[in-house]
Amino acid sequence: MTEYSELQLYTNNDIQSLEYLYDPQLIHRLTDDRFYAVIYSSIFASENDKGDYDYAPLSNIGMVYLFLHRRNGSRNPRTITEYARELLQFLRKVTENEISDFRKLKRSQIEAYQEWIECEYPKKKTQAKKIAILSSFLSWCFDEKYLNRDLTRGLTGVTLDKSQIPDREISPASLQAAVHFYKDDPKFKSLMLLLASTGLRINEVITPMWKDLYFDSIRNKYYVRTKTKRGGERHAHIKDYVLQELQEYRRRLGLSTTIDPNDESPFYPNRNGKHYLLTSLSAIVTRKLAAAKLRTDLNQKTTAHYFRHYFARAAYNSGAPVDKIAKTLDHATSRTTEDNYLSRDIKKENDVSEFVVIPGFEERNGENF
Repeated sequence: MTEYSELQLYTNNDIQSLEYLYDPQLIHRLTDDRFYAVIYSSIFASENDKGDYDYAPLSNIGMVYLFLHRRNGSRNPRTITEYARELLQFLRKVTENEISDFRKLKRSQIEAYQEWIECEYPKKKTQAKKIAILSSFLSWCFDEKYLNRDLTRGLTGVTLDKSQIPDREISPASLQAAVHFYKDDPKFKSLMLLLASTGLRINEVITPMWKDLYFDSIRNKYYVRTKTKRGGERHAHIKDYVLQELQEYRRRLGLSTTIDPNDESPFYPNRNGKHYLLTSLSAIVTRKLAAAKLRTDLNQKTTAHYFRHYFARAAYNSGAPVDKIAKTLDHATSRTTEDNYLSRDIKKENDVSEFVVIPGFEERNGENF
């Protein structure tokens, strides 16, 4: 395949062939922000009296690149990669239809693209994510006058089907049985206890180093400092029984178990004492949970993400306020926590059946009769 310079890539639509759009290296070039300043400076110099920049010389790929790395964005590397993949899929589909520049698209063609998405990806959640990313990109292109028409008019919001959201409720008894299954395996036992007692995401577990673990003498508790999915910082409480299992695992690996602000080994290392890859550990967790037969209350398979749901429900049913649960889990709003994590528990609490008494059929403290 012909090699192109960054300048050619971002300014020449003639190289937007299917062969190039499917080049596995393209995603890496798009997520590399080293060229942003150079590309943006050329646009910056074109500012007119109204404060508008002239993006016309940029290729479609160049606009995707600027959108991914624009200064007012707050996306983390993982999100940038996800956006790049989705927008590349859009460019490929456009090119497959023998359109060399998406500026030539009509509203009807955007509508057709959404129909293709809905046929290709039956899950509403997947559809919603793809349409939201594309809509955000096209809206930005229209605002910056790269597009002459508002193509987002051809997109419609996707209403999530609540019936497609899987049951993620794990009972305390099921969790206890799974932990017991790995009673002689401090590596996985510690991870299960860690996930269930903190609600941390897998990526928030594999990112920190051992030096990020510290003791708070005021609260008399251990905490680990880690970066959240949305770019914030969380100080997760590490309970004593979790720490003991983590230390036992580290001891078996030959790593130090002493709390040390200078120890740069991973907080949760792999068997080689290195940081886990997200995809690798996620796959391991799913396989291990299946072996332990940890399933939801409706007998569905579980993944690492289900521990976040367990954490939220356990906290709520012990009296924790929803807004604090949301902040702990790094949710953008409490609505996410209520709708996706605590919906069933809140509905049960709002149920007024206990106020309705049928004469002669009074309940006797939950006893069967």
